[in-house]
Amino acid sequence: MVFTRSNAAAKRKFDEAITILEYSVMLVEFFGLEEFNNIIAGQLRLILCETKNTRIKREKVTIDQSLIKKINPNPRLYPIKDSIQMSNVHITEDIFDYTKQRIELKLWRNQIIYKNDIEGKIQEIKIIDFIKETANKIGGAQAESSFPNKSIISDGHTKIMLIAIAKGLFKSIGRDYKNHASMNLSHIMQKIEQSTL
Repeated sequence: MVFTRSNAAAKRKFDEAITILEYSVMLVEFFGLEEFNNIIAGQLRLILCETKNTRIKREKVTIDQSLIKKINPNPRLYPIKDSIQMSNVHITEDIFDYTKQRIELKLWRNQIIYKNDIEGKIQEIKIIDFIKETANKIGGAQAESSFPNKSIISDGHTKIMLIAIAKGLFKSIGRDYKNHASMNLSHIMQKIEQSTL
C-alpha cells in the first residue's frame, strides 16, 4: 500500500493506538493495573468501532471512522470459535479461531461474543456492543448500562474479554504481542535505570 500524506497520518495514528493498546494489555496482564482496562476499552473502540452519525440529504447515515478502516478499507480479522458458549461461569481469553480464514470487519463486529441464560431468557452480546458499552461504562462516558441486564457480565470477566479481543486484534493484523510486550518491558526497564543514574 502506498501512503499519501493523509494515509501516512492515519497509519501513524493507528500505530500509536496499537502501541497504547499493547502497553495497556501488558500493564493489566503482567502488573494487575486494572485501571488500564479503561484504556484498553477506549483504544479498541477507536481502532475497531468508532462511528459517527450524520445526515446526508435529510437521511440519517452512520459513517465508520474506525482507525483500522482508515488504513485498510477492507480489514479482516479472525472469527470467534464456533463452539464459543460463554457464561459468567467459564470465560477464557481463547475465543478466536486462528485456523479459519479472517472475516470482514462488519461481520466480525456483529459476532456474538457473550451468551448467557438469565431468568430463562438468552442474553447475547455482539463484539461491537461489548466494546462500545465497556468503553462508555468504564471510560466514564455513561454510568448506566444499556445492556438488558446490568449485571450480565462481571467486571472480572470484562477484563478477560477485553484482553482476548485485543490479542485477537494483534494476531489478525500480524502483530506479535509477546515479542512487543518483551520489547516494551525492556524499554520501561531502560528508562527506569536511566532515571536512577
